[in-house]
This record gives sequence, C-alpha cells and structure tokens, in this order.
Amino acid sequence: MKNKLDNILLSILWLLATTLAACFWFNTKYGFNIFSSAHWQHLAYMQAAQNPVKPEFYISVVICVIIMMVGLHVLLRPRPRKQNTKQTIHPASQPLHTPLQPNRVPEPAFTQPKQVPDTTVKNETNMPVNNGPELSRPPRLNIITAPALQRPIPTPAVQQPQPTIAQPTLSAPPQPEWPEITQIFESAGYVIKPAPRIGNLQTTLFAIGTNETLWVGAVGVPTTSLQTSIDALTDIFHDTLDDIEINVHGFVISAPDAGNGTILTFETPSDLRAYMSQHPNPPIPDNDEGNFDAFSAYISTVIEYISKI
Repeated sequence: MKNKLDNILLSILWLLATTLAACFWFNTKYGFNIFSSAHWQHLAYMQAAQNPVKPEFYISVVICVIIMMVGLHVLLRPRPRKQNTKQTIHPASQPLHTPLQPNRVPEPAFTQPKQVPDTTVKNETNMPVNNGPELSRPPRLNIITAPALQRPIPTPAVQQPQPTIAQPTLSAPPQPEWPEITQIFESAGYVIKPAPRIGNLQTTLFAIGTNETLWVGAVGVPTTSLQTSIDALTDIFHDTLDDIEINVHGFVISAPDAGNGTILTFETPSDLRAYMSQHPNPPIPDNDEGNFDAFSAYISTVIEYISKI
C-alpha cells in the first residue's frame, strides 16, 4: 500500500513538473499560454481558417507528451526484487550444544573391565546428577489489581444558538430589455449574442455579421462611456488576435451628449430601423461558413471572459 501511494505521489509530482516546464517553454518560445482557453480558441480559429502555424509548435507538443509518458513509464514500471544469495542460518536449524562429556581414560586392550558393585550402580542411578545450581521458580503472588479510577467525562457545554440577522442583499437594478432593437438586427441578417457588462456599462445589443463585423449598442448612456467599452474590447482583440482585424461599430439611442462622430446616435428605435434597413448584413459566402463559425465561437469566448472581469 505504501509503494502504491509513493507511485501516485511521484506521478503527480512528475506531471506537475513537466506541465510547468511546458508552460514556460510555450510562453517563452511562442507566446502561447497553455492554461488560457482564449489562446486555444484562437488556435482553433487559425486552424479552421487554414492560417499557417509553425511546425515547431506541433513538434514541441508531441515532445512534451512523449516526455510525460516516458517519465510515467519509468516511475511506474515494476522493478525486479534483489534476491539475497546469502544463506541465512535460522536459530532453529543450529544444533544444540551438547553437554560436555567427561574425559574417559582409555582402558588397556587386554584388561578386563572393573566390576562395579550393584549398590554403587543403584546409588548412581538413584542420585540425581548435579550439573549446576538448581533454579527454582518463585511462587506466583496473588495480587489483586485495584480498579483504575475513571475520570469523569466532562459534559460539553451546550451553546445557545444566536439569532442570525439577515443581511440585506444588494442586487444591481435590472436593465430594461429592448426586444425591438434585437428584432431590428435580426431582420437585417445579423446574429445576436448575449449582451455583456463591460466595466460599468451594461450593453443592450451584441450582434455579429460577415467580414468580422461586430455591433455594440446601448440606450440612454453617454457616447464616451460606450467608446471606453469599445476600446476595452479592441485591446482584448489585439492581445488575442495577430493578423485579423475586427470591425466594431457602436451606437447609442437617446444619448445625453452629442457624440464625437465615431459612435452613431439615434433619437428613437425607429431611426435605428431606418438606418439598418439601408445597411443589412451581407450574405455569408458558401466557402466562408467555417470562418464565420470560428468567429462566432471566438466572440462567445470573449463575452464569457469580459463578463468575469
């Protein structure tokens, strides 16, 4: 059982060491974080778009996996036990020491043995041989053991339950929904995504289209706040994408400020409908469906990431 536990701990230690080494190698060599889901999504997007990837990247992945497997094989393979060739002599197999026999004087060849009287023989047989001082076992003492004093078991003090005061939970005020805005973009051929909260701004619309187009909309907020959120999105795109440019368009309905020209402003949803009817989403080409699916998966990953910040 101890050997199995040691093997498990050694295997975990080996996997952690090789994983950290692989993470350091890919971060240093390729700027790729193996613990980032956004980087894996970007790699899948590049493979789906048939963008060139360095062959050394795949070779490094294969070498890391081979090193992990070989190390586990070396740690977990059964080792032959060393057989002890030395013969161990057990105490039971050792011959007992025989008592020393008295030295007998050899008798002459032609002399007759002396006749020993019967009384002498009888005396020798009746008398015990005194080989040493006799050890007698002392009589067993009948001592009555006194019963052990039992310590009184302390009774745990019963704690009175203290009344708990319910803390008021602070919840963010619910954002009003605008199904009319969602219906406008669906009619224009765009794909609707969940509208995330970017910093302190809760967006109202997130929609994607062909040619890596992204629409971000809000209602009743300053255009400067929406521009700050779009800048944060653009920074994420630049950090995770190298050669792909995403066209981000923003609009605000009932904005309290005039705007700076980069953010579209509309007085009512009807004005937005009139504008989007003139700018519908172009149809997806037949040979570009895989790229659009990869772009949609990438935007979903960005929405999950920015919602946790």
